[in-house]
Amino acid sequence: MQHAPIRSGLTVWIALWLVGCGSPQPDAREAQDAQEPEISAEGPGRVVIRMTDDMRFVPPNPVISPGDTVVWINDGSLPHTATDNPGTAAVPANNILPQGAEPWDSGSLDAGQRFEHVPTAAGEYTYVCVLHEAAGMIGRLTVE
Repeated sequence: MQHAPIRSGLTVWIALWLVGCGSPQPDAREAQDAQEPEISAEGPGRVVIRMTDDMRFVPPNPVISPGDTVVWINDGSLPHTATDNPGTAAVPANNILPQGAEPWDSGSLDAGQRFEHVPTAAGEYTYVCVLHEAAGMIGRLTVE
């Protein structure tokens, strides 16, 4: 009879564990995915540029049409920006906008965050991550 309380407690623990296993609850990432569909690498009218911990924009020089949506996603663990605002880059040649283009600045994006911008002026855009420009994190975007 000494073992009855242990068996009883063990039986309750196993029953609770089995109930929990029978109806898995989504974790926080699954819940976020359900609310926010994954963005494909490219699609009609949009391009995704990923920001990485090796200080790169990938792809580094996409070509889009005026009015296409560009989505920058921070795939790294470090914060990054996507900034094309003349006067904010350490090297002025790293922030170039075509005539008539609107400047943009994503602000600091943490891991998993994204920023969207719709360039409407045709031409060559050169932009930076203001946090990692010195490390060579410079991107180019061609709108034609």
